[in-house]
Amino acid sequence: MKNNLVKVAIESELDLLSAVMIFFAAIVPAYLSFNLKGDLSKLTIALAAFIVLHGVYHVVRMQGIESMAESVFEPASVMVLIAFGATYLGVTYKKKQEASGR
Repeated sequence: MKNNLVKVAIESELDLLSAVMIFFAAIVPAYLSFNLKGDLSKLTIALAAFIVLHGVYHVVRMQGIESMAESVFEPASVMVLIAFGATYLGVTYKKKQEASGR
């Protein structure tokens, strides 16, 4: 029983540390999304959304609500990451079309 309590305490502390570091990492793309225009702004917004959502996942998990973290926030952050990838592909495709003169 005592080993489980220690494991939970350590996991909770690691989730808190992860959440804090992740939220700090979200500052840069969030700041850039306000200062950039056009397609780059879309990319940085999608990236910041993924980072913040992943931080929320760690906060929810830290609170001991692992079922919600695993079933709601983890898939949601994966979907936002896929949306970021799709946005990136769309932006690069558009830039290639503009560069080739079409």
